[in-house]
Amino acid sequence: MSRPVIFYAPHADDETLNMGITIAEHVAAGRPTHVVLMTHGRVTGALNAINGTTYSGYWKATHNPEIEGYVPLTKDTLAEARINEFNHACGQLGVPPEHRHIEYLDNLATGETLTYNEAKAVIEKYIDLYPDADHYTLSYHDIHPDHANVGQALLDLYNDGRIQYYVRFIISMATRTDYENRGATIPGGGWKDVPTDDTIKQKAINACRCYAAWAPSLGAYAVGYHSVAGQFDKFVANPFHYLHMPGQ
Repeated sequence: MSRPVIFYAPHADDETLNMGITIAEHVAAGRPTHVVLMTHGRVTGALNAINGTTYSGYWKATHNPEIEGYVPLTKDTLAEARINEFNHACGQLGVPPEHRHIEYLDNLATGETLTYNEAKAVIEKYIDLYPDADHYTLSYHDIHPDHANVGQALLDLYNDGRIQYYVRFIISMATRTDYENRGATIPGGGWKDVPTDDTIKQKAINACRCYAAWAPSLGAYAVGYHSVAGQFDKFVANPFHYLHMPGQ
């Protein structure tokens, strides 16, 4: 039996937009591939766009829930919709339900942010559950503080000797785009993970489609695309990820 590999996704869509190719490759290689969603995704500008209180750059219009026939979302119903998108996307990547793990690090009691200490505690939980696993998450170089906190927590646990096998970090699409727009070198000095074949590429693209599904009567609100449509479009047009080693 192959050793397991664990991917830590700070938010729903990170597993697809920022890790999808790498996840699908590990699944295709026959490895027990686990994805840990660390938040319910209650904090996103997509909520106001879907509810029609702000213009939707994705929809190219302002939603009107009354005319369109749906009840405006609360943070709780938004979170439910995001988790549904996550589960459908993981299915497209080949991750079975029993290998999808959902934490809740953005609850009201903790201020709805993902802190370094929260991330570290969750990673320690999965180190104990799967002591022989490899671990992947977004980079500590990331421009999003939630992403960077998870990356830094994983790096510190690795440096402290808690992880005996491989640790890898992935540059998010937001960070990559920020550096590219400034003409700066992508941080980490790593390598590109491109799809090994068209099947892997299509799995990643199909997972993206789960975040574009709009069917309010079925609980589908295209939350991912209402949040970062431009990042999804860029990834679908040229799907790859930048990865780097610890300490780079």
